[in-house]
Amino acid sequence: MNLRLEKHLVITLLFGILVANGVGAAAQQPDRTDHAALIKMLSDELRPHEGAGLDHYAAIKEGVSRDLLDELDAFVCVGFPGESTAAGVKAKLDAALDRKEGDLEQNVVFWADLPLGRFLVIGVELQGAGTNATEGYGNRVLFRAYKQSGGKFVYVASVENLASSALAGLNAEILKGAPVEGEFWFIAWADVPPLAPFKIATRIYAFDGKSFRTVWEPENFIASSIRDAVQATPDGRGFVVNEMPNFQSQTINHEQYYLTADGPQKVGEWTSERE
Repeated sequence: MNLRLEKHLVITLLFGILVANGVGAAAQQPDRTDHAALIKMLSDELRPHEGAGLDHYAAIKEGVSRDLLDELDAFVCVGFPGESTAAGVKAKLDAALDRKEGDLEQNVVFWADLPLGRFLVIGVELQGAGTNATEGYGNRVLFRAYKQSGGKFVYVASVENLASSALAGLNAEILKGAPVEGEFWFIAWADVPPLAPFKIATRIYAFDGKSFRTVWEPENFIASSIRDAVQATPDGRGFVVNEMPNFQSQTINHEQYYLTADGPQKVGEWTSERE
């Protein structure tokens, strides 16, 4: 089916649901240029709703997710002036995706200055139905890059292999000491629910202005918290992984890595007791 026609049918279907639920057509008909409003509407369709089972989400997930990404790209490409700060872009992105301070679901925004130009790199966590990693209906984490062109942006590339399962609690930090000239490196991690304390999926990505590549893809590990599972060193040339040997452990193993062109190399380790 033609992509534009398919997208129109999905929006029409969502509008029909609103009308069927007694919402006035004149008040609720979406403005096709209001990408933030459309993002909110499509995001809501991917959230669990009373009376809607997993079969419902299996039927709509692919199409609604694709439409949501189309609206997200349109929102970014026309929504920010060239002088926007990362914090300013994140605030607008959070508002569009209904993220609030303290929420488990998060977005991240970075500027990347490369030989090919200036780029906006965003990481978003799109909520789905349920958080069971074996069901495949949980949160989806992806990163997308846009090139600054005057006061607008142009979509360039994306990557979303942080894990093959449901995720929650996206975090990411810039690795300023990227050892490959002309590349922007960052480390990203998130929780694989529903285990606790937490099981963490981690990746290091490089972006060269054309595409993303995965630099490092370690095994998932256990951590006492999501935010402190990984910490970039102050100079950005390395990072520390804070891993628990098992779910009952009162000891944390700290492993420090240094960035090289071939990927991170472990340069030290120590242990501490959980607080």
